[in-house]
Amino acid sequence: MGQFNYQRRRFIKRNKNPWQRAVIAVLLAVFLQASITTEQAIPEQVIYKDRPPLLSVNAKEVAKELLNKEQFVCLTKLVGKESAWRANAENPTSSASGIGQLLDSTYSRLGMQKSDSGVAQLVATLSYIHRRWVTPCNAWKNWLKNGSY
Repeated sequence: MGQFNYQRRRFIKRNKNPWQRAVIAVLLAVFLQASITTEQAIPEQVIYKDRPPLLSVNAKEVAKELLNKEQFVCLTKLVGKESAWRANAENPTSSASGIGQLLDSTYSRLGMQKSDSGVAQLVATLSYIHRRWVTPCNAWKNWLKNGSY
């Protein structure tokens, strides 16, 4: 147990980005909790729970939960200009589509596949933004300057 805590602290300390730190801390906490339980896993309680289909989940609400207020406002402005939060938005002159108007090649570079789900498109959009601009506000600033992000 002591070795695990040491590795966790070292791993979190190495990743300076607050978003990465938060995700890593949560995932490690879940892993730790799961590893110390003495109860046997009951698949019915995990697998067969009623879950809303991914297509019925509102991507904008998910973004609101994931981001702080400032970053959410920037993302809302950016996505409002790109697709107005429409998962079925298409660009007639390129392969760009969806909420973030990502190109097919961008999905490939992210290691993702195109999806009709707004939530899946949001995840891809936030992944792209994080890799290229770090935050939605930085991406929005670039959009204001160049008309794209």
